[in-house]
Amino acid sequence: MNTPTVDELMRRAFDVPRDPRSAEYKQGVRDTLIFRIEGDQMVLAYEIGTAQCDAYCAGREEGHRIWRAHQDKQI
Repeated sequence: MNTPTVDELMRRAFDVPRDPRSAEYKQGVRDTLIFRIEGDQMVLAYEIGTAQCDAYCAGREEGHRIWRAHQDKQI
């Protein structure tokens, strides 16, 4: 199976026309992809209940969707 790099998946997700996303959102996506590809544990760097934390967690959800979509294409 061809495993892309985190940077490759980030480029595919964000170097296309789409709604802008915050740095916290993108960091959530990146941290999730690092977790999925490299196995590094994710650490929540934002206080729960803040807008930054909400954006980060939403980014993590997209990161999981990106990874699952990649996995589906490999079958």
